[in-house]
Amino acid sequence: MAASSAGKNERNFLQLHRLVLDSTRVLRAKFDSFVPSGTTLQAWLPSDKDLKKAKLSEKQIRHIKQHNKSEMFDISVLTSLLRHFCYKADLKHPLWDETENNNVVPSLTGEIADIVRIRNLRNEVCMTCKHLMLDIHCACTCFQGTGLTSFKD
Repeated sequence: MAASSAGKNERNFLQLHRLVLDSTRVLRAKFDSFVPSGTTLQAWLPSDKDLKKAKLSEKQIRHIKQHNKSEMFDISVLTSLLRHFCYKADLKHPLWDETENNNVVPSLTGEIADIVRIRNLRNEVCMTCKHLMLDIHCACTCFQGTGLTSFKD
């Protein structure tokens, strides 16, 4: 019985992982929709000073400047860019700081609520990996190239 339960848990985890990966594509598409057609990402991006105000590290800013496609951005970078530059009018919205999806009730609709749900789900998946005591090598292998790292912007 334990083997059956373990297999079911593994399948559930893999389905959850797939959901997070698919939702990551949605975040990228949303971010890309803010960059005007015919404009390069580099031309659209704000100044380094403004990027620092968005709580991006020097390493993240260098990475942004080196790439012209959102596919190359870590999801934490995308979420920060969405919050600080795409949804500027709602920068102080309290949902951005909510870390528990239980508090982002279904009646809360809108793009910010959806972005926060995706971020929180992703963080929860990452925390599950930590609680399962995966070593660094295993976690890196499992999530390599997926952008799945825990973050709070």
